[in-house]
Amino acid sequence: MLFKKKFTFIIILSTLLSYSALFATMNDNYKYGLNVYKKGNCMGCHSWHGKGGGGYGAGVSLRTNELTLNEIKNIVKCGRPGTGMPYFFKKSYVIEKCYDTTFNDYDKSYRPISSKKFLNMRQIDAVSIFVKEVLQGKKLDKSYCEGFFNKGSKVCNSLN
Repeated sequence: MLFKKKFTFIIILSTLLSYSALFATMNDNYKYGLNVYKKGNCMGCHSWHGKGGGGYGAGVSLRTNELTLNEIKNIVKCGRPGTGMPYFFKKSYVIEKCYDTTFNDYDKSYRPISSKKFLNMRQIDAVSIFVKEVLQGKKLDKSYCEGFFNKGSKVCNSLN
């Protein structure tokens, strides 16, 4: 009977450790995605909070969109021709088609624009997951703000 209790305890403990490792990995993925968000200067248009309206292209809100993860990845990779949304994958439109097109399919007025910094596919995946899981459909709160800046940042004081 004692053996059975110890065995059950070990199974429960190992399951909990597995789940905690999974959540730690997910949090690391979000942190990496946030770092890519910063590296790619996504906040130049979508702002630090992801609500849009910032900087150069006055980008759309990443919090209110209803895109799938694959749609987000494709937009980051290929941009949106004819808009201010640049493509972030160096091979887009040259080696890899985007929207079933290459640069030769566009005139100068509608041609896709490149970002100033390119991202690799791992980075594109990470920032897409970050947008989908951390921003999309979520309200801006103090926890996100302090994750973006630093805990105790004055910018975050007015948020709950």
